[in-house]
Amino acid sequence: MSNLKPKQRSAREQFDLQAGHYNADWNRWSETSLTWLLEHSRCSPQDRVLDVATGTGFTALAFAPHVQEVVGIDLSPGMLEQARARAASAGIANVTWEVGAAEALPYPTASFDIVTCRVAPHHFLSIETFAAEAWRVLRPSGRLLIADTSVPDDSPEAGDWQNHVEFLRDSSHIRNYSPGEWRKVLMNPGFLIEEIARCDEAQSMNVLDWMEKSGCTGEAAVEVRSLFATAPASARREFSIEPMPDGNAHLNLPDGHVRFNLPDGNVRFKWMRVVIAARKPV
Repeated sequence: MSNLKPKQRSAREQFDLQAGHYNADWNRWSETSLTWLLEHSRCSPQDRVLDVATGTGFTALAFAPHVQEVVGIDLSPGMLEQARARAASAGIANVTWEVGAAEALPYPTASFDIVTCRVAPHHFLSIETFAAEAWRVLRPSGRLLIADTSVPDDSPEAGDWQNHVEFLRDSSHIRNYSPGEWRKVLMNPGFLIEEIARCDEAQSMNVLDWMEKSGCTGEAAVEVRSLFATAPASARREFSIEPMPDGNAHLNLPDGHVRFNLPDGNVRFKWMRVVIAARKPV
């Protein structure tokens, strides 16, 4: 594993810099999990929804037509500017956008029917504090819906590799958590887990586009591509790592790894994702 350690960047710094990149192409990489959240929300026209770490607003705007009101909160003013523009373009008026942190939600106790959070908790400084805050702001019988990048419960090698690659690509990354870890975190404040499942996306990502979204360049980009080129078998299996259709041949290495020829080529992959539907008891 590489010893390269980029300077840690806060989530606000990272996403203010890269807000313009989180567009429809990015959403297509994670729309399977968005569909899952909508289908498992059991939302109604009277519901008030809080979308935590809303980013450029894809989840908030997807829920808006089905509920009374959505509040999208995010640390990054730059991301919220994109969200406001997207809402205005779509003519959606029942969403408000506010700056704030997942670990310190600025809302009264028991003020929302649904809390959603999609493809964001791996940036949180404390998912335990986020879980406690979600519990606090939900009304009794309120629902918590989460989707995020994840790692296997039973393959620490693949999990360590993936978390290392993620941090090199985006130094605001804290950690991807396994389904088992999420279950323990959410049960601690008292959530009832209705469903927790693996929900990998239908569409692959490619390494070059994925790095561009986060502004990963220079030495870090070289190292990320090298790690994909020599990914252990467990990571290749769990994350469906393979050359692009027009890519390059494999070279088998003596240590049992496979190296992709990547001087100008590209690799596609699918991160593991976990989806969770939980409920605050009455």
